[in-house]
Amino acid sequence: MHICCYCDAKKFQFEPPTFCCDNGKIKLAATEVPPDLLNLFIDYESTEAMQFRKNVRAYNSIFSFTSLGVKIDKELASSSRGVYTFRALGQIFHNLPSLVPNEGGPSHFQLYFWDIDNELHSRMNIMDNSQINEDTMKALMKVMGNNPYAELLRRINDIPCIDKINLHIRQNAGLDQRCYNSPTADQVAAIWIEGNNPNIPYDRDIIIHGHNDDYHRIKHYFGCYDPLQYPLLFPLGENGWHQNIPKYTTGSSVCGNKQTSTGETTFSSIEDILNQEQQVLLYAGRLFQQYIVDMYIKLETTRLDYYRRNQAEMRAEFYQGIVDSIIRGETRGSEVGQRIVLPASFIGGPRDMRRRYLDAMALVRTFGKPDLLITMTCNPEWKEIKDNLKEGQKAQDRPDLTSRVFRAKLHDLKTQIIKKEIFGKVAAYVYVIEFQKRGLPHVHMLVILKPAYKINTPDQFDYYVSAELPNKDTHPRLHDLVVKHMIHGPCGDMNKKNSCMVNGQCKSHYPRLFCQTTTQGKDEYPIYRRRNNGQIIDVRRAKLNTQWVVPHNSYLLLRYDCHINVEVCSGLTAVKYLYKYIYKGHDKVAVHIAHEDGENVIDEIKNFQDARWVSAQEAVWRIFEFDLNEISPAVINLPLHLPNKQCVTFWKNQSLRNVLQWEHVSKTMLTEFFQMCATNDRTKALLYSEFPEYYVWDKKNKFWQQRKKGKVIGRVNGANPVEGERYYLRLLLNHVRGPTSFDNLLTVDGNICFTFKEAAQRRGLLESDKSIFEFLNEAVSFQMPHALRRLFATILVYCEPTDVRKLWETYFEAMSEDFKKTILYAGDY
Repeated sequence: MHICCYCDAKKFQFEPPTFCCDNGKIKLAATEVPPDLLNLFIDYESTEAMQFRKNVRAYNSIFSFTSLGVKIDKELASSSRGVYTFRALGQIFHNLPSLVPNEGGPSHFQLYFWDIDNELHSRMNIMDNSQINEDTMKALMKVMGNNPYAELLRRINDIPCIDKINLHIRQNAGLDQRCYNSPTADQVAAIWIEGNNPNIPYDRDIIIHGHNDDYHRIKHYFGCYDPLQYPLLFPLGENGWHQNIPKYTTGSSVCGNKQTSTGETTFSSIEDILNQEQQVLLYAGRLFQQYIVDMYIKLETTRLDYYRRNQAEMRAEFYQGIVDSIIRGETRGSEVGQRIVLPASFIGGPRDMRRRYLDAMALVRTFGKPDLLITMTCNPEWKEIKDNLKEGQKAQDRPDLTSRVFRAKLHDLKTQIIKKEIFGKVAAYVYVIEFQKRGLPHVHMLVILKPAYKINTPDQFDYYVSAELPNKDTHPRLHDLVVKHMIHGPCGDMNKKNSCMVNGQCKSHYPRLFCQTTTQGKDEYPIYRRRNNGQIIDVRRAKLNTQWVVPHNSYLLLRYDCHINVEVCSGLTAVKYLYKYIYKGHDKVAVHIAHEDGENVIDEIKNFQDARWVSAQEAVWRIFEFDLNEISPAVINLPLHLPNKQCVTFWKNQSLRNVLQWEHVSKTMLTEFFQMCATNDRTKALLYSEFPEYYVWDKKNKFWQQRKKGKVIGRVNGANPVEGERYYLRLLLNHVRGPTSFDNLLTVDGNICFTFKEAAQRRGLLESDKSIFEFLNEAVSFQMPHALRRLFATILVYCEPTDVRKLWETYFEAMSEDFKKTILYAGDY
């Protein structure tokens, strides 16, 4: 670890200089905490303080001004069932009720002014009294006496006829972040008015009605969002995150020059807060988990709102579609195009993950079958984590530490494999970060070795991978690590409720059979050597042997002291496994259709928000902007479109006639590829998919320029046979070198064809079902079985194959792979 020279934050290996405070450009105001509250957070000898930290979310809820609307996994949010994990589904809402309590009595901010004489009794009755300490409640009530929001609300007690007034609270308190001052009651809110007075002083005030059943939602971009929901973290009402936090320029004084920062940049400097010893956020435990998830969802919502706002301002339409609109007499940009689309530029969205999945498969098509699949999981007992925990803390209390340390270990793993070449020279690799149900991060990494270093024989399998218990006398440390991290289960008859059990059978096929020598399995995974040496170990109240050992590499296991599964894989199944969970999950939420104004509108943004789970570990990972995926070499996606069918982006209020007159409208990567082939002799031998290996696309000026460094792979966007001409255009581009135009592709032996299908036929690309086999061979490499079956049916309808039986027999295994696995899980071996 090293220390930042600007903010004194501790930084782990591989963390860049800008990670904590962007080289001194970011300084967040310190949160002042009264001594009585600070002691409750940091005292690890007092029984009262320990009880407070255990129930800190309950105490915060009792004193919060707003109600928290969130759907959490209650099974995980319970320490009685394992490690406590705050895991939220969908969005999080902060709501304010009306001023007058309902029949259930006062709650949230109403407790600050309604029946003050019985305030302690009212607060004690909110939660189960067995979790709440009366002395702690009194101490917290005293602390909250200096909160400006509480001071304001207590003034309402002097106003008669509360049900006839509306309270207006300013969305952002008058906090000057440059000078680190706390707001006063006059700054956080200043007015209440009688009745339904239409003269609202501020357009974006928080308006609380005197007596109705409606709740007012506190917007995520309000500065008061955090202090109203987390009074124990912001006891003096300091502003939380908002969109106008000033950013300091390098070398400026505390009250020096400023510039508005983006939300992502500002909050990613959370370590500037975490490094300060007096910041209770460090000690908040379960409340820290909730807060960090809330903050990430807030930032994500801000980004998604950007896409939603720009949906209303911009439209995307095919170039030919604009021409057709003008022919019909429609020249207004607002009347054409798609709506409510979550683009591939949103990291982690369904389109982004689908694109990354296809990119991973492009590596396989270029470099061949994968050689190694490595899965590494974070170990919360790593020394680097335990050494940086505060006294009495557990790893679950500091998701920031576990995520940062795991990222450092991941970078070291990449160094070992790619730079130090412990398995040989690497041709390509891809990895994806996922998060366990309990939140801990883990990585799936796929490695493709260069031809000279391929792992092909059983002796090579044994050299790199072991599935046996080491000898305890000769390798005591390795033996202990295998027992600690690399033992599966127990499952089956010993534990029928284990997570691996499907229809009464272990889906990973444990316990494995004893085997004297390593052999190549029928499912393309090796059957590793598991000799019966008589060793018996006690694991999770069961007696197990070598049959339960998970394949591993001894060197990596010794180096990283965590669960790190290493498999030799000679088939493509590993790549599908790598991405299938993310791909399937996001794909499911993208099919919901909502009804709006009588139209069927697919709201991909809402579907994404409503369907994804977020844990504290993932929230921290995303706030720190750590990579979720990495691929090397990079894959360049090449657009595929028919003549005048390219996608065009334009502003809502623009005239479509003006759009058609833009010089750049007709220029795409494909049309400029034709132009390069027509003017540059060196490009005449290249296919469209090969072009990015030698030329770089200038997105701003829309032209290709010669590549000077870096290796990349080109991938032409896919086309389904049901698309007709676009499918046959792709077929031609994959076989015709150096085409100079669409017309050039249509010209065969000096004759111009009317369609791309006719041109493909004349070039012999459709003879004897050759093109169909090529298409299905490509699809088998990345499509799941259910998609392959649908594609097979589409080919039968639209492509008129001549030998259907041969097609069926050739691709039967690939199309029925999921059914085969289902049968195996059912025990029908």
